[in-house]
Amino acid sequence: METQVLDTVEITIPREPDFSIVAELVVGGIAARHDVTLEVLDDLQLALASLLEHDEADDGAVTVLLRVGDDTIDVTVGPVGERTAAVLDDDAGETLGLRRLLDTTVDDATVSRRGGGAWVDLRKSFVPGEPRS
Repeated sequence: METQVLDTVEITIPREPDFSIVAELVVGGIAARHDVTLEVLDDLQLALASLLEHDEADDGAVTVLLRVGDDTIDVTVGPVGERTAAVLDDDAGETLGLRRLLDTTVDDATVSRRGGGAWVDLRKSFVPGEPRS
């Protein structure tokens, strides 16, 4: 059965560290509309903040696309720098780094190549609640 998309939000922010909070607030606002638990929200915000802070690119903009489905939240971030993509393409092993953090906070974290750059797709499942208006 295909997941129905209930909400989609796309924002583009400067790569400056101070702007990552904007992306976290958007995730929080959309998640709250769907009664996502604080645990799921905390995991998503930590994953997103860590990814944005890790990215070595220091100029231009980064796009964050958020899609809320029946029981999943998908976050796509990009383009990210090649060093970030390489870290995520590697197995976490025993290293305490970005790959391990994403593996413990989201259900799936993958890197895809499109538009000449690397993009990171994050997926987190949740138990659906009663949507708020």
